[in-house]
Amino acid sequence: MISFSKTRMGHTRRVLLAGLLAGTLGWGVGTTRSQESGSPFIYYPSTLPAKTWQLALGATFTTPPKELTEEVQVRAPAIDFHALYGLPSHFYLDGRVISQLLQNHISVGGRWTRSMGDFSVGAGYDVAYWFGFLTIGGFDSKANGWINYPSVTIGYNTGDVRLLFKTEAILNLFYRSYVGENEVESDANTFSGMSFMLAMEQPFWKDTHVTFGFRVTYTKFNWIMWSLYTTFDRYLYYPEFIVGFML
Repeated sequence: MISFSKTRMGHTRRVLLAGLLAGTLGWGVGTTRSQESGSPFIYYPSTLPAKTWQLALGATFTTPPKELTEEVQVRAPAIDFHALYGLPSHFYLDGRVISQLLQNHISVGGRWTRSMGDFSVGAGYDVAYWFGFLTIGGFDSKANGWINYPSVTIGYNTGDVRLLFKTEAILNLFYRSYVGENEVESDANTFSGMSFMLAMEQPFWKDTHVTFGFRVTYTKFNWIMWSLYTTFDRYLYYPEFIVGFML
């Protein structure tokens, strides 16, 4: 009788432990799924369901360094359109257009993300083509180039607010500018610098979500300042404010 009772109690404990473990795993999976399929996002490293779109429209405001503008500080606003398209296995495509009409930057890239409880990580690679045209001193000036951006992003989900830190390298693969028919400069295959961004994504009004971000770029060449024709080979800081509304 005693042996039977001990055996039965041991079996009961094993059943309870198995149930507790299953419940814990189920909670963990539920947490991950909630993290991956919750609020809309643009920069946050979350998972977008396959064959679905996420769009955002906003603006960026870049402040040129004083070394280029000779003490005159003018922020350069640009229209910022962002589009994500979900793929299987935690992948999605990322397309972006930044435009000031006279100068434009178009990029397409891929992202892979993974959630771990309230934390998420992501890795990406973007290929961008930029071009600009401007009349300077009576001459028609134009420029174009290719830039690649490998990146890593870390995110933390607090519930309604998602925080993220993103860093990316800037690889200037090709750059060429003209004044009239004269080629001014051509450069290729150079590491130009790095950028670091802190951002938050949160509900704004009704079903609308918004992104607020601050980005610092430390680089020898910034495409949005091509018309200033820098003549010195130096790393400079470019602070940038980002705001976007998810559609």
